[in-house]
Amino acid sequence: MPASLLLVDDHTLFHTGLRLIVQDHPGVDAIFEAGTVAEACALRPETVDLVLLDIQMPGMSGLDGLRLLRQAFPRARIVLVSASVAPDAVYEARTRGADGFLPKSASGADILEAISCALSGAPCFPAHSGNTTTTRAPAAPTLTARQLDVLFLLCTGKPNKVIARDLGLSENTVRVHVAAIFAQLGVNSRSAAL
Repeated sequence: MPASLLLVDDHTLFHTGLRLIVQDHPGVDAIFEAGTVAEACALRPETVDLVLLDIQMPGMSGLDGLRLLRQAFPRARIVLVSASVAPDAVYEARTRGADGFLPKSASGADILEAISCALSGAPCFPAHSGNTTTTRAPAAPTLTARQLDVLFLLCTGKPNKVIARDLGLSENTVRVHVAAIFAQLGVNSRSAAL
């Protein structure tokens, strides 16, 4: 069944260009446009399947407007669009409940692929935050049984020394496991790993 799409961006030139790319997607039949989150919520089309939401907008940012758009369009998948592909921006998008993240520098083919990905129900975040052309979801982390044990104890707030004692390991081995866990999860701190 063809999907309806809502573009929310305050830059007319960008959302016009995005519309030109999106209208070629075989799964999209209706495209609505808004310049702000409030304008988007007021549109109230019958159905919206996918929202492409700019992060940086005057007034209310896309990140702050995400909750309001979820309330207005509960069935819709929401993909944040940003000029920044910094790991913090991608992480914040995930944390706030976005279904995907699309860099504004993405090619037309990558934009169409991200739309297909989002409409299929899959998360569509850049596999590497520095890679602006990849829109597929990153592979699920694969942790060893021992790394899972360490991660569980990390989640309880225990320091490396206590984790080492509880698991009968050296502190150095625990540090190696923690580094491997962070690498697998794509994070660089304990709080981000939780």
